[in-house]
Amino acid sequence: MQSLYRRSLCLMAILLTLTLHAISQFKVIGYFPTWEGSVSAIQYSKLTHINYAFLIPNSDGSLQAPDDPARLRSLVTAAHAAGVKVIISVGGGGGDVGFRTFSLTASGRTTFVNNMVSFCNTYNLDGVDLDWEYPNAGTQASAFVTLMSQLATAMHANGRVATAAVIGDYGDDSFLSTLFPVADWLNIMAYDDNPPDHSTYNLAVQCLNYWLGRGLPKEKAVLGVPFYGRRDWSGDYGFATLLGMGADPYADRFGDIGYNGITTIKNKTSLALSQAAGIMIWEIAQDATGTYSLLSAIKDVVNNGNTTTAPIGKTIWLKGNNGQYVSSKGNVNPMYCNATAVAGWNQFLVGDGGNGKITLSNGGYFVSSENGEQAMNCNRTVADDWEKFDWIQNGDGTVSLRGNNGLYVSSENGAAAMTCNRTTAQGWETFSWAQVAAARIAASQDSVVSLKTETGLVVYPNPVTRGSELTINVAGYDGKSPLQVTVKDLYQRTLRYKKAGTARVSISTGNLVPGMYVVVITYGNQIFTKQVLIL
Repeated sequence: MQSLYRRSLCLMAILLTLTLHAISQFKVIGYFPTWEGSVSAIQYSKLTHINYAFLIPNSDGSLQAPDDPARLRSLVTAAHAAGVKVIISVGGGGGDVGFRTFSLTASGRTTFVNNMVSFCNTYNLDGVDLDWEYPNAGTQASAFVTLMSQLATAMHANGRVATAAVIGDYGDDSFLSTLFPVADWLNIMAYDDNPPDHSTYNLAVQCLNYWLGRGLPKEKAVLGVPFYGRRDWSGDYGFATLLGMGADPYADRFGDIGYNGITTIKNKTSLALSQAAGIMIWEIAQDATGTYSLLSAIKDVVNNGNTTTAPIGKTIWLKGNNGQYVSSKGNVNPMYCNATAVAGWNQFLVGDGGNGKITLSNGGYFVSSENGEQAMNCNRTVADDWEKFDWIQNGDGTVSLRGNNGLYVSSENGAAAMTCNRTTAQGWETFSWAQVAAARIAASQDSVVSLKTETGLVVYPNPVTRGSELTINVAGYDGKSPLQVTVKDLYQRTLRYKKAGTARVSISTGNLVPGMYVVVITYGNQIFTKQVLIL
């Protein structure tokens, strides 16, 4: 009896170890629908998990018969042979009505969980993914946490996982924070936000910020990406279909249809590598084959780390092959590549320019190619076409920047102002780069955002730690009109706003991502701006 007990403990330890290993690795999760796609066409070697969607629950906790059981068995056999886990996804938009009833009672929840255990045993599945879109606030939201807790307990007892699909950048009332310690991970649906550009890189950042800001551990956050485009809400267009229509595999727009091309998918994967536990795809049957496969693009980034894609959201320096740094020249004079150190003018925030392009900004102003017609400047307040560039990775680890005129940025060897008029990328058109370390940024800020003592304006601390308070003190404030403080990103979008009647105002940085921001202070006809760094 003791020997049997010890063997049972060992088996449970092994199952727990395997479960924890599955949770800790970077996940590439592909939803595979019941209604389309070939089991034999799946690129199993590029996935860690497949979510088979959907199994439909009834209002009493029983389950509808799965579509084509033989297909599901075939999928599990092929996936397991390749070392890929298969999870059954339950519900889905329109198929989740049953949750609203059975989740509200203890008997309904028990019936459902028991049925899921039996279903997983029958089809040799590795877990359950709940896709309820979405619980109502109050009773349903609480019941969902209770259901997930009971399901997770039953799944873990058999070495399986219990996960959930959640809304993108809101949902406090639908998905309570008490769900976080219960679920193994959450699949964040960062798409279908606002067609046609329904799933931008900035939305991915916003969604991760939202969930991580609420307290979801990074190890349980999985970023969702679409393998389809939208014009409106009338339907979608699979990525392979779009390419067949003539869409550019690297762009994000085809006419009035917005989608994610290879460049954006790679950038989102890099974001997930640094800030999440994995990336999720809806859905893999819509992928292209061969060279332009989005799943292949994801795998490239996972294999190679973040070095092959643009460091969007990061502050970097650029160094020409003359060994000197690119300078904004204080947003006043034409740009040169002749700085000897990484100071304030020589730091650039990399932004998402859309359609696979990037922007570069310093001091709240964007770099412009000037369409190749004159020396480059860093003095634009908004990013239009001339302020967008292709980030091209060279074989030697350097990068080249190509303007929307199709020509390359040149350092001019530091002997003249920089231009964007070269037809090929050679020595002067290649740049090394690196992210600016926080300590160096902090040390250099005095030269970038020195206090405007003549106005009596003080903004501190600067840099400020993410999530802490930023204090603004305006000694010259007369108290006659409201003092308004606005925090904007470098795209001039308002992220924080506060109105006060005193000279001293504190405003929270909340869950703003690290980077450069502009604080605008107004009262009466007085307007002051201050560049602030959030670490």
